[in-house]
Amino acid sequence: MTGAAQPNIVFILADDLGIGDISAYSSSLNSGRHLQTPNIDKLAKEGMQFTDAYTGCCVGVPSRWSLMTGYHTGHMSKTNGSSLLTNTSFTVAKMLQKGGYETALFGLWALDENLPKPLPPSEGFPTLQGFNIFLGQNSEVEGNNYYPSWMYRQKENSSIPANINATSSSCGADHNKCLWSGDYWTTEAASFIANHAQYGEVYNATHAANATRNSQPFFLLLSYTTPQAGDIGTTNKISIPAPRMNASPYSNRTSWPRIERDFATAVWDLDTAIGKIVSAIDEAGLRNDTIIFFASDNGPHNDSGHNYLFFNSSGIFNGFKASIHDGGHRTGFIARWPSNIPAGALTWQQFVFYDFLPTMADLIDAPESWLPKDLDGQSILQTLLQQEEHQPDFIYHDAYSCRDPICDRNTNLNCDFCQNIRMGNWSGVCVGPSRPCTGKTPGKFFLYDMSVDAAQQTDVSLTHPSIVEQLLGIMSREYQLS
Repeated sequence: MTGAAQPNIVFILADDLGIGDISAYSSSLNSGRHLQTPNIDKLAKEGMQFTDAYTGCCVGVPSRWSLMTGYHTGHMSKTNGSSLLTNTSFTVAKMLQKGGYETALFGLWALDENLPKPLPPSEGFPTLQGFNIFLGQNSEVEGNNYYPSWMYRQKENSSIPANINATSSSCGADHNKCLWSGDYWTTEAASFIANHAQYGEVYNATHAANATRNSQPFFLLLSYTTPQAGDIGTTNKISIPAPRMNASPYSNRTSWPRIERDFATAVWDLDTAIGKIVSAIDEAGLRNDTIIFFASDNGPHNDSGHNYLFFNSSGIFNGFKASIHDGGHRTGFIARWPSNIPAGALTWQQFVFYDFLPTMADLIDAPESWLPKDLDGQSILQTLLQQEEHQPDFIYHDAYSCRDPICDRNTNLNCDFCQNIRMGNWSGVCVGPSRPCTGKTPGKFFLYDMSVDAAQQTDVSLTHPSIVEQLLGIMSREYQLS
């Protein structure tokens, strides 16, 4: 590696953004309508783009749990049997904090569901899970409110005056009379970055003129709540109330349903915010010493009247958020680190969220004694450094009551529990009432050859019984109730 011995780490997480919503991916995955994401695309051009990346789950909370803990969801029993964290949980933030990093979270946490407004915070609260700094929304349901009247600043409830009694009417046509949570987090994150500005480099002096510069390396998790469905002033999921509709490049698409223009605007707002964060890093003189990751927490949503097929948000992949097929948990995944990753790099390395913790452990050379002995993930640092690729033995996903196209098409199928194993070019999908899944009626097992059928359209389970047996064995072994 070149550059700083311990680089800064920034992970930008979108909420319910489909791989087909990113124009760097959609040109090869989509036909028809395309959204434009120039700032995300620039990240891809300046860094490494992953073709085969997976979130931790097809829904947000367990996916984020997997990102933080290094475990797949079949092993939630290792952390109290749920996707909420306790005082015994080990997280990537705790590890980096121990390794000398200043750790900050701006945005949605979702791994501590104590409501309302826990004071003092419960065990899963971000500042008890390794974050020195927290400004954001603690529980999943809070994240549905695009214009909240309060947020947590550290452990305190911090009022947002512009959003008191916020409604669609009071916020105005473009919602510019209220403060979108994403704008708040972007501004605060940019200030945090500026406070780490390097001496002698170009940076925004007005941002940090009176700030004490911090030479400590940092880990910044910037967790946006767009473009998921939400509301103004409530936690209902009834719209996609992104700001600046009239300034959006989609404002004149009057032939589109309003909900789809709103969705497109939310993606545009997200992309604009990401551009500001990347600029803040570069202007602070931290470009070569900062590795930026970008991903979504799961596949595209299909809520509040929005149709994920309108923009082909899953690309060629089958399904959407809460689907056990790949459309539910495929994500665009990008890494930029100019001092170590050449521009325009492309990799077929399979990556899944639970690889993030072991990769960061490898990056900072964390002692083995710091880490749990049985993490599910593997480090992809050598892939990032373009030294070698080592595909995982398998990638595991599961979900309860999955919303999958096969369940919609086959009403006789029981989809109470769903599992997916990616093993090389094989993908096995199993649905049914039992845990672990057996594939027996009223459930079913589907097998796909991803080398010729990445869209998972043709079931070849009958012609490859030995592969089916092998994948069912992995599903049985990896799902642990206790």
